[in-house]
Amino acid sequence: MTGKNLPVKLFEPYPVGDLVVYVTGPDRGSVVEADCRWELTTTLNSCDCCTFRWRSRRDPSFKCRHILALRQVLDLE
Repeated sequence: MTGKNLPVKLFEPYPVGDLVVYVTGPDRGSVVEADCRWELTTTLNSCDCCTFRWRSRRDPSFKCRHILALRQVLDLE
């Protein structure tokens, strides 16, 4: 796992805007909103957040901001 050509460490906090991403595996992480203690389990293609659960039903290619933050930390965006 590399991010911005630097190794990404597991369980270390990576700020992305008002989100904090903790990478927990090669394709998954926990994403926390800066003003919230709720951890969302996020993968490269899915997220526990309500927005993803509802919007992805209408648009299967929808990626919520939590997915995009994880992808950014993993240097995939």
